[in-house]
Amino acid sequence: MKIVVGGHPIAYELRGEGVPVVLVAGTGYPGATWPPEFLRLLLARHAVLTFDHRGTGATPPSAGRYSTRLFAQDAAGLMDVLGLPAAHVLGHSMGGRVAQWMALDRAERIRTLVLAATGPGQYRDDRPVTRGIPVHAAREMIEKGYERYMREHIRETFFTPEFAAAHPERVEWLVHAFWAHRPDLENYLRHVLARQEHQTAERLGDIKMPTLVMIGDRDTLAMGTGVHVEQSEFLMKHLPKATLRVIAGASHGMFWELPERSAEIFLDWTGAR
Repeated sequence: MKIVVGGHPIAYELRGEGVPVVLVAGTGYPGATWPPEFLRLLLARHAVLTFDHRGTGATPPSAGRYSTRLFAQDAAGLMDVLGLPAAHVLGHSMGGRVAQWMALDRAERIRTLVLAATGPGQYRDDRPVTRGIPVHAAREMIEKGYERYMREHIRETFFTPEFAAAHPERVEWLVHAFWAHRPDLENYLRHVLARQEHQTAERLGDIKMPTLVMIGDRDTLAMGTGVHVEQSEFLMKHLPKATLRVIAGASHGMFWELPERSAEIFLDWTGAR
């Protein structure tokens, strides 16, 4: 379904009943990429809202520069238009950066905040974040092409090598879900720019609601914004009401690798709040 939010149509899906959960996807990822095993467990207790960021899935692109703050306005505005009460907001990767802006700009819309495999932008002078398309990503995309780059990127970053070898069908499911609803190349790169330009490190102390930081202990590759384990450690030190949950054996794509364990952690933590 589509609904106009702030003058721009946003494609979304709202299922289930109960206190809402809003799932905010990562860089260029449409709502259709959330794994069904994870959704099924959430839907047993909650209404679940998924949506397509601008330029992904069935949501059209827009003119002007994309930013994580713009995506946060879309997400909170979508909640407003749908009449949802304050929700558990879970953001993965770039979606966690979007969720931080939701917490800073629209705190009243968030019951609890869940930041999964994400970070706050540049947080140390010796950990500079590229403010543009990372050179290694641009080079690989030019050499391999968009489809092959995404296929290999998903396999190598979302999954541990052992999991990818043992469960190739799970890897292929995510590759297909992304590719079937992908942004065009220009809009994917615009999402990358939004992620790379994100900056909330200096504002984390202003996020006052209970926050769950989720990270896989194998999420140790240095990607466009650095190493997510290190970024999660920074989040924990600077968020006033943060709880850490480390998922053993999970890489960047914890919800796809270990959906049952990820859902268990989420539901146990949010259940008391």
